[in-house]
Amino acid sequence: MQIEPQITFEGSEPSDAARAQILSEIRRLETHNQRITGCRVAVIAPSHKQQHGTGFQVRISLTIPPHENVMVNHAPSDDVRREHVEVAIKDAFLSARRQVDDLARRL
Repeated sequence: MQIEPQITFEGSEPSDAARAQILSEIRRLETHNQRITGCRVAVIAPSHKQQHGTGFQVRISLTIPPHENVMVNHAPSDDVRREHVEVAIKDAFLSARRQVDDLARRL
């Protein structure tokens, strides 16, 4: 990747474990498309005002030349597993890999 990945945490303290998982998922994603030049990931914690049952939201933005951008907005659901940041990250990157693979098939 040409540009250092940008990882942000909103509504919670940055987690070294979550950051390491994200970097690992980015490396795995690069095996699906080596032309990825940039990646931004935002991990958004559920608001304390929300009721129990809402999970983490993960947004991924990938830049793939010549002019392709892949956006993944993995929103919380009623799935209790997504209350764990690790599961939300894994699911978001699974979705990103699918989109990157679909893009490769179209080109």
